[in-house]
Amino acid sequence: MLLLTTRHRLFYLYKGRLEAYSAEGLLDSEGRPSYQRLQQALEKVGRNGYLGLGSEFALLRLQSFPNPQGFSLKEAVLAEAERSPLFAGEELVTDYFLTGPEDEHRMQVLYTSMPKKGAALLGRLRPRRVEPLPLILWRYALARSKGDSLLVVENLTHSIALFAGGSLRGFRYLTLPADEGTLELTEEITRSLALFGQTAPVDEAWLLGLPEPPRLPPELSAKRVEQAVPLNLEAFLTTPGPLLDLRLRRQPLGNELPKEAQLSIFLASFLFSLGLLGSVFLNQKAEQEGRRVRVLRQEAELLRQQAFQPVSPQGLGPEEVLKVAAERPNTLWLTRLEAEKGRLFLEGNALDPYAPLLLAQKLGGKVGPLQRSTLEGKTIYTWEVEVVQTQAR
Repeated sequence: MLLLTTRHRLFYLYKGRLEAYSAEGLLDSEGRPSYQRLQQALEKVGRNGYLGLGSEFALLRLQSFPNPQGFSLKEAVLAEAERSPLFAGEELVTDYFLTGPEDEHRMQVLYTSMPKKGAALLGRLRPRRVEPLPLILWRYALARSKGDSLLVVENLTHSIALFAGGSLRGFRYLTLPADEGTLELTEEITRSLALFGQTAPVDEAWLLGLPEPPRLPPELSAKRVEQAVPLNLEAFLTTPGPLLDLRLRRQPLGNELPKEAQLSIFLASFLFSLGLLGSVFLNQKAEQEGRRVRVLRQEAELLRQQAFQPVSPQGLGPEEVLKVAAERPNTLWLTRLEAEKGRLFLEGNALDPYAPLLLAQKLGGKVGPLQRSTLEGKTIYTWEVEVVQTQAR
């Protein structure tokens, strides 16, 4: 079940069935969202489903950030989100998705935010995911597109997005409604594509919308155009493409208490933990070192096997693989390597979200979506890099 929200309407999607509901009064006189009214309106429609939020309820931005080692991207995203006048003075919940390196020193990041009190109200609906509305439409188009360059125009939040090789290259909200289908709209789309660095016609343009797709603007710079009403969006909840989630996570013990009480809880927990850590610290260190040695041995064996396999003169040579492996950051390690004629596939873990992206950049390959998890209090990024013959240097 999917619930999609705009400033005037709510859409309910379930097994290909679409229902639309009028929803007035979700914004106050100053244009600021009322999450309590939104929660009450959504509760009448359904619960426990995917929740896609329009631009009035969730901030969505694509922005460049520096990527030095040790840089706290999470804090930088939060600081940037707090500068938006949409949620001025609010305590925010945020999430972000790394779209790729801009150059050796900066990273392109797609991020979203909304007030924490709004996330708490919407959490009463027990949604499976809460994210800005355009994202699920992007994943739908990415999954069905066969071209390298892809333009997505949608009429729910009136946005456009450009993808190249499956990676997001540009995104913005239109000033003109996507439904107009006028020459003025074509001119705005053309200016936006030029801003994203796309001057040649795109391979495909997907015009998506509910309950009808956007009208086709004249002279749209695309080799192929598809207009669709995506009633099967449930199949694209987690398909490859940008994934964000604004559900309010469980807070640490004492998070809402005064600072003095939080300090007392922390000191009590710290002193208690010291007694436990003393007995298990050496065993944990030994296990960690043992795991590290095993991983390094596996990595060396995989590289040795690759070095002695015949390699196509136009493919990725063993010398280049060994050179990149030798230069890899200390925060990145391999867990899997597959090599065949014309293709190299690497998989592993990293402590630094930039390391796999820079590794892919050195190899001339493409990095897959990063998955975040937590191990022993540290954030671990699971990554994939694929290099094909046409990309190899």
